[in-house]
Amino acid sequence: MLVLALDTCLSRCAVCLFDTVQNCALAEEHQDLERGHAEILAPMVQRVLTVANKQTGEIDRVTVTTGPGTFTGLRIGLSFARAFGLARNIPVVGLDTLHAFRLSTDKSKLLTLSIGQSGLAYVLRPNSDDIELVLLNDLADASLLTGFSDLKLLATWAASQPMPKAMPEPIYIREADAKVQVVTKFVGADASETLSSIHRSTFPKSWSAAEIAAMLSIPGTQGFVAEVAGEATGMALTRTLAEQAEILTIATLPSRRRLGVAAKLLSQVIEATKTLGAQSIFLEVAQSNSAARALYVKVGFSETGRRKAYYANGDDAIVMSRSLV
Repeated sequence: MLVLALDTCLSRCAVCLFDTVQNCALAEEHQDLERGHAEILAPMVQRVLTVANKQTGEIDRVTVTTGPGTFTGLRIGLSFARAFGLARNIPVVGLDTLHAFRLSTDKSKLLTLSIGQSGLAYVLRPNSDDIELVLLNDLADASLLTGFSDLKLLATWAASQPMPKAMPEPIYIREADAKVQVVTKFVGADASETLSSIHRSTFPKSWSAAEIAAMLSIPGTQGFVAEVAGEATGMALTRTLAEQAEILTIATLPSRRRLGVAAKLLSQVIEATKTLGAQSIFLEVAQSNSAARALYVKVGFSETGRRKAYYANGDDAIVMSRSLV
């Protein structure tokens, strides 16, 4: 099998033409650069084909890294791979950057990748296939990835994969601006059962419908629900006293995470507490909940305190706050 491998996710544009029968690269080329992938990728592919003395019609499969990476760079590689595959009617196989790195590293090694000045990092933990987005500060003792994916290994991996059912999709360092339509609204005690159900799906020690109804009866307490396609998928409770507001809890159904539900709820909560005169808002989050902490940082919260061994499992509670003025 003749595999064309592409990588444009990071500060490099790289192409490799790999023959799995001979188990060798027939030709490969790369150029280190921060931008300009679009201008050099197609000519680079043509040069690689020329050096290998091959035609586009001889390629059996295309593989491409799908990110995380620089926003424009990874889109260039994906767009080219998709167009090439469609034009030649051949499979296009994608692999994310972290798993592409893992092809040439010890699987027991912690892989982390940070891009730009986001303060966040993607993490692939030892012997895990799940990529997490965490705070970079939580990885002070970890080594960030250096170097680039080995396209020969990527091509070998791609040749072993079954026929893909769809074109590969990008993985961004930030969530897309609009994946699904999330609708948020105020709710009262009559929605306490719905709120309790979502809370129960997220927290081991959850609040009952009666407990939530009692909270909502307290002046300054507000309830919120988020819906996706008419289904209640997220909830939040807040309390505002004078100029300070607190997010008592926020939760998303596990099956509906990574859709922007929590971010939309936070936006609604912030605007709602402003209308009640709050000038600041705070919350508590478990130190181990790096995904939630990363989200709070993205929407403007910062750590302002810590409660040692606050939770039953011994985890610290991180106090985070942000100004509303």
